[in-house]
Amino acid sequence: MSLAQFRSVFGKNGSGRFVVSEGTAPAAYLLPSEGLPTLYTDLEDARFQIVISKGTLLSVVADANGDARIVPANGTGTGTAYDDGTATPTRVTVPAHSAVIGAAQYDLYRPFDKGTSQGAGWITEGYVEWPLITGLNASLVPGNYVRSDALGRPVFWTQGSDRVEDIVGKVVEVEGFATNFDDGLLSYMLLPSDPGALKLVYELSQSGAYQYKLGIRSNLDVANVAGAFRVILKK
Repeated sequence: MSLAQFRSVFGKNGSGRFVVSEGTAPAAYLLPSEGLPTLYTDLEDARFQIVISKGTLLSVVADANGDARIVPANGTGTGTAYDDGTATPTRVTVPAHSAVIGAAQYDLYRPFDKGTSQGAGWITEGYVEWPLITGLNASLVPGNYVRSDALGRPVFWTQGSDRVEDIVGKVVEVEGFATNFDDGLLSYMLLPSDPGALKLVYELSQSGAYQYKLGIRSNLDVANVAGAFRVILKK
């Protein structure tokens, strides 16, 4: 375990109780599938096309040469098909109930030519945090199990209807904005606004495109976010 990096706001630091698990990452060099669509481009260099976002649950499939390629996991009973959106598309299908290998440590780029690609990194086990999303997983409570949906997003695992093999972890903590969210967690976060604008973190958290969520960790600054939940990720 390593202590989070805290940010001082008017002489005060973060609460000190929040720690981030380093997790366990394999020493492997696997590339994302060429058949995945581009989600968006890197903000600093538009040449890099992001095909899998940080935190996505991952699986592997074999390409035409038999090489393993990284894809979003699919915890449902129907295969999920992707293509790269070009005129002559490259396609990939993630089979039903694909085996989850872990969660993406960082945004994964579309492979370039040999020598310029970035290998995928993923956490196989550890303490991870995901956004609590209205309409997706906002009903989660501590003690629930989670699985992947068809797109590699963590959702509630239902006993009696979902397969035990699809469980990827157990919820340890849930915090909802405007209810039990500890705003001490906001105090050490890098702000997405101009760093020269000296504003209170609380003030920044009251405005923004995603329901008053600026000023918090970037992984939570997403559409329809209602809070955060934290999971012990298992192998």
